[in-house]
Amino acid sequence: MTPASRNIGRLSREFARRELATLVGTTGVRSAVLFSADGFEIASQATDSAAAARLAAIGSSLSALGSAIAAEAGLRDFERTMIESSDGTVLIMRVHGTRAMSLAAVADHGAVLGTLLWATQRCCEALGRIAGE
Repeated sequence: MTPASRNIGRLSREFARRELATLVGTTGVRSAVLFSADGFEIASQATDSAAAARLAAIGSSLSALGSAIAAEAGLRDFERTMIESSDGTVLIMRVHGTRAMSLAAVADHGAVLGTLLWATQRCCEALGRIAGE
């Protein structure tokens, strides 16, 4: 059993869904997807399950690219990346205490960036306490 599968197995999907629901309750946050390092959805709060699965796959790739870019720049411990558009923001953040999972939060243009960052970090910390290595 790999460390990733142990962490994911330990993480209660129901607990994850509750934490994601709290995150989606943040003003402007439309959806949230918890995903594994290999791009599989673990839990989500999204109206479109197919879109959540695609976001998990793409988010995993972006998380890996963020880690590679940080390492190439001589930076350690990649934490998050953000995509901003005229319609909103996608924030991808590593779950604290594990390299096996990340979280993508999708927010509309009405979201306050600081609040989005704080709420997503709080969610990742809560998930990390359950799934920590």
